[in-house]
Amino acid sequence: MIAVAVRLDDGRERYFLTWGRIQDKIDPGPVCDLVLRSSRSCSLGGAPVSARLCATLREAADSPDAPYFYECFFQFASQPPPSEEDYPAWKARIAERMEAGRDISYCGQPA
Repeated sequence: MIAVAVRLDDGRERYFLTWGRIQDKIDPGPVCDLVLRSSRSCSLGGAPVSARLCATLREAADSPDAPYFYECFFQFASQPPPSEEDYPAWKARIAERMEAGRDISYCGQPA
């Protein structure tokens, strides 16, 4: 699981959780692009302009701009991990779901 910060046109940030770097295990660009695209359908309080991978989940957890971090976290954490032999099929399925804008959770609009 990873946190991605989406920067708004006024400089504020909004946070999303999703599965790890499923698209590329080294380059965070593909997953950030997916989250940025998905963020456009959320009520962010501004226009999303860029996305970056957070160094830790704590950044999102500690942010007042992510009031629903733990709800999103437990949504992902409650799903059983795939077995080693099932991992390739799981990874392909998750990549398709993320491409369709699913399995990307917005941690909430601040009050």
